Amino acid sequence: MSKKQKRIVFYSSPLVLLVIAVVGGMSYFQGLQEDATRLAETGRETIDMLKAYMVGLEKNDIDEVMSFYDDGYANEDDGLWTERLVSTKDGISVYDWSVAGSQKYGKAEIRGQIQALVGKFDTLQESKLKLDTFEEFISDDEIVARAFLWLRGTQAGQEMTAEEAPKVIESLALFRMNLKKVGTNWKIQKQELIYGKTVTGDRSGFTDITVEAGIDFVTNHNPNWFTPEWEPKKFGIIKFGSAGVTTADYDNDGWYDLFFGDGKHPRLYRNRGDGTFADVTAEAGLPTEMLGINVAVFADFDNDGDKDLFLGCGTDQNRLYRNNGDGTFTDVSEGSGIGGILVTVATAADFDNDGKTDLYLGRYLDPRVNLPTTLFFTRNSEGNSLLHNEGNLKFKEVTEQAGVRNGGLTLGVTWGDYDNDGDQDLYVANDFGKNDLYRNEGDGTFTDVSTETGTHDFGFGMSASFGDVDNDGDLDLYVSNVHSGQRWFGQSSTLIQYLINSVEQGTIVEDFPSYKEIFSLVGMSWASYGDKMVKGNSLLINDGKGHFTDISEATNTNPFGWFWGSTFFDYDNDGKKDILAVNGWVTANSHEDL
Repeated sequence: MSKKQKRIVFYSSPLVLLVIAVVGGMSYFQGLQEDATRLAETGRETIDMLKAYMVGLEKNDIDEVMSFYDDGYANEDDGLWTERLVSTKDGISVYDWSVAGSQKYGKAEIRGQIQALVGKFDTLQESKLKLDTFEEFISDDEIVARAFLWLRGTQAGQEMTAEEAPKVIESLALFRMNLKKVGTNWKIQKQELIYGKTVTGDRSGFTDITVEAGIDFVTNHNPNWFTPEWEPKKFGIIKFGSAGVTTADYDNDGWYDLFFGDGKHPRLYRNRGDGTFADVTAEAGLPTEMLGINVAVFADFDNDGDKDLFLGCGTDQNRLYRNNGDGTFTDVSEGSGIGGILVTVATAADFDNDGKTDLYLGRYLDPRVNLPTTLFFTRNSEGNSLLHNEGNLKFKEVTEQAGVRNGGLTLGVTWGDYDNDGDQDLYVANDFGKNDLYRNEGDGTFTDVSTETGTHDFGFGMSASFGDVDNDGDLDLYVSNVHSGQRWFGQSSTLIQYLINSVEQGTIVEDFPSYKEIFSLVGMSWASYGDKMVKGNSLLINDGKGHFTDISEATNTNPFGWFWGSTFFDYDNDGKKDILAVNGWVTANSHEDL
């Protein structure tokens, strides 16, 4: 080979390799796009099939229901769904499903199985059959999916007087379905029960006494969101967010009182101790009109034996009120160091064990100028704040030196000594991205230990609570998230599609830090990341050695819905922590979207 030929080979080889890499990369991404398209099309078709199936079930038209089962349906190991009573208390009975017997089931046997289920209901009030996730794509015409069935109504076969209300019944079940495309329609080839649960009750456990108790609070939108100064031009949905409720014995009479944050009219209700409440907002010296209160924290910030009040606001400055000890409060906000806006959540604890109660504030983004940067890893909030209590109702921001700024859109924060070392650790739940656990080092600083402890929880975080749910002496975690009916759409190819879209739309430079951090957390396991985004609430069990395990799937503590708040408490006084999770989202389009 001549020198000229050698030079040509030398200089052209990198170019050839680059061309090969580009062509190979284009081919790879083209394959991903095809997978994404197939997933989206299959998902829509499967959802349409499940909706049509549900229509037949609601009409109790068994023939119509059976039309969705393949003529060659076969399950070698099946039986009637039977219910085993696992608990009965306070008028509520809980049953677990199991499969009776073990025999080959065909289409005829499935008919009897479904008829037996529907026969438990006298009327159906609510019903859904939703696609949960895809487990396997066998071919373009064969898939394995999971589907969730929810039925609520009145129980059949009841004998009651005219004065008695019928018992309600609710059945929940998760199925694995092998689906095959026959012509243009998907048919069920095989169906397996993963779990099922039925709850019946007479609705006597709780009675709504709101009116009799004298609580006439009505929530209001924050008027500021509808002004030119505060109009949320970028993220308009925030205007529909409302605050919650706080309980505390502010007057030390032994009874818990109520405080409602609000967009316009906050209210303090004093518990009279006889089952009724009185609106004492003005009498207590609190504002009867204050725009955008998102959170209220009662805590003894000045160590005088009664609870002071911190109010975190969205479109106004935060406020601090000293409890005078006589049922009234004095505004001591000026010069207190608790200022700031766009606060969504707050929590109090003595993080440095100096005997004074500190504050941690979670913030959202400024909806006037910002959108979440991505749907799955947003870090462009206003930044959280750790306020150290200096005494005399004065606070100093120590966020940066403590290392707990956090850039997520924070909706939930909670303190708890998860490692039993005598100081309070901090968990932060973020909307549109990962959550974080900060270990208190005992010297005024914190370390993000989310990765090593397994507590990232990548869902759309709304709230978080520490509690010892398994009574083993260490604190576990419950995080409320979004469990969407579109969970299947969070699987691998569509999450990688976000990366492709970033390149195509020219936002890859802006988005790259997020992708880089995701890669550091999950590598190329995009499927696990995408699925975890929309899998719902997380119950994280502490092993006492610094690691948590997510058991929400195994314990069925991640139901469908958008869960805004949650907490642990022993509602039936049996010595075990129960979970209250509050959900709800109305789009005005269809209840099938979640």
